[in-house]
Amino acid sequence: MRLKYLTLLSFLLLAVPLAGAFAHSGGTNAAGCHTNHRTGGYHCHNKKPIPQERTTYCHVVRGEYRCGYAWSTCNSLVEKFGGSCTRK
Repeated sequence: MRLKYLTLLSFLLLAVPLAGAFAHSGGTNAAGCHTNHRTGGYHCHNKKPIPQERTTYCHVVRGEYRCGYAWSTCNSLVEKFGGSCTRK
């Protein structure tokens, strides 16, 4: 019985911290990037060039241009994290 509890405890101690490493909010913008809606951080997964025929917007925060967003998404980011939207 004790071995069963130790095994379970070991699993939980290893699995719980790793769960945060794999957690992900989902979709990316046209550039293959996204803003973490909890922390405001911005990162890319499969960075790709934005097609020229597609109209996208940049969320500008502290001089950093985070491009590839739809207008509505860009405005949501401005409401939550500040900055501004500009057309790419």
